[in-house]
Amino acid sequence: MKITKSSTGGDSHAALHHLPKPIDSSPLYEPTSVLDPHITSSPSAAAAPAVGGVCPAPSLPWDPASIPLALTSSASAASDDWSDPLSFLLADMDDPCSFFPDLSQPTPPPPEAESSHLDLLLRAAHAVEIGDLNSSLSILARLNFLLPCSTGSPLHRAAFHFKDALLSLLPIPDRPIPEPPLSAIELVLRIAAHKAFSDLSPIPQFTSFTANQTLLESVDAAPSLHLIDFDLGLGGQWSSFAHDLAARSRAARLPPPPLRITAVVSEETAETALAADNLRDFARGIGLRLTVEFVRLSALAGVRLAPGEAVAVVLTPTIFRLIGVSVLRFVRRVAARVVLVVDGEGYCGSVGSFRRRFAGGLEYYAATMEVVEACAAAAGAGEEAVRRIERALFRPRIFAAVAAAAAAVGDWREVMASAGMVAAELSEFTESQAEWLLRRAPVEGFHVARREGALVLSWKGRELSATSAWRCR
Repeated sequence: MKITKSSTGGDSHAALHHLPKPIDSSPLYEPTSVLDPHITSSPSAAAAPAVGGVCPAPSLPWDPASIPLALTSSASAASDDWSDPLSFLLADMDDPCSFFPDLSQPTPPPPEAESSHLDLLLRAAHAVEIGDLNSSLSILARLNFLLPCSTGSPLHRAAFHFKDALLSLLPIPDRPIPEPPLSAIELVLRIAAHKAFSDLSPIPQFTSFTANQTLLESVDAAPSLHLIDFDLGLGGQWSSFAHDLAARSRAARLPPPPLRITAVVSEETAETALAADNLRDFARGIGLRLTVEFVRLSALAGVRLAPGEAVAVVLTPTIFRLIGVSVLRFVRRVAARVVLVVDGEGYCGSVGSFRRRFAGGLEYYAATMEVVEACAAAAGAGEEAVRRIERALFRPRIFAAVAAAAAAVGDWREVMASAGMVAAELSEFTESQAEWLLRRAPVEGFHVARREGALVLSWKGRELSATSAWRCR
């Protein structure tokens, strides 16, 4: 299948290949967020600069006309069993010069630019995959001219960030960075972006609802709870969990059990400290005894356990790329009642070649941006909120996804199964809760389905997020 060349926006993720659609398959709580402005330990409000597209792009330290465009004839990647719908981009690699215009006299981008940008971007990913530095630099130099700003359709904006992420992998000076240094203003902007994303998009709401309900059912009636989270972020997901835990205890006329959260982090930052402070303040306000502790990823042996507490572990696929199967040895050591895997990499980012993972990631983030844009338009949120989310949330995630795609370690589900973990079905109530959530979405096209024991959220046939529960065999 070829990419349909079009200069219009529309359903931008349709410009790439479509994955198979998922099989078709109350009074519910409203989560409360630690990102709400009443939390006392949040930074004081500061005047935030207007956030638009990320522009201008950093200039490349080479002259596009001075670098040969031709890919070497020996530049053929190892065979890939992927039935690549974008394979036509790679089929004419022996004669690439005819594909590119002469760069010695720069010309404005053509009117039908979006498809040609994708062609070039995937060629650049292929050149990076086979280690052809000269071709990578040549193609990305042209893309830097064609994609100077994060503007246009969601697919066009996603391509801009993926272009920068690809540049960040190359040994060049002044490489693009995912985000500016974390100043007080940047932290305020990041909090605002998280809050806007949670308010506008059903994706984080789906993740929070399904994960929280599964945890509540798994640790029900435990005298004390210990959550070990490998992806704390700003901690907003745990405010809704704490809120629901306290509400269930009040309904049973019992005091809420103590809750301890151990956040496993690469390093402690101002962001993680703020997350911990906000969670403590929030828990204090609802009468819940909560402690937050930090443990370095390199020192998992330092996780403290207490007798009688029910342990639950929350993972994302990223952790398997960072420390591999050792995380599952840790899960067995702490005797976790349940292991939740929250997969926000709907493009199956650990499977196939770098070229395939890169193309899948581009499709996934284009669809995610399109969801946010559609929801923002329906809610009247405006373009500024969309750009803030893309700049503060999606851009760093895209850089991390591209870097991870270059060092994939296999499908995390296979890793779980080979370590003796078995998938546990999520309850019908959790599924109905997720469906109720999506009925409240400001736009149509969302769908929940069960797949391999997980609840999967999709939009117009594109998988966006999945929540699954696992237990030791």
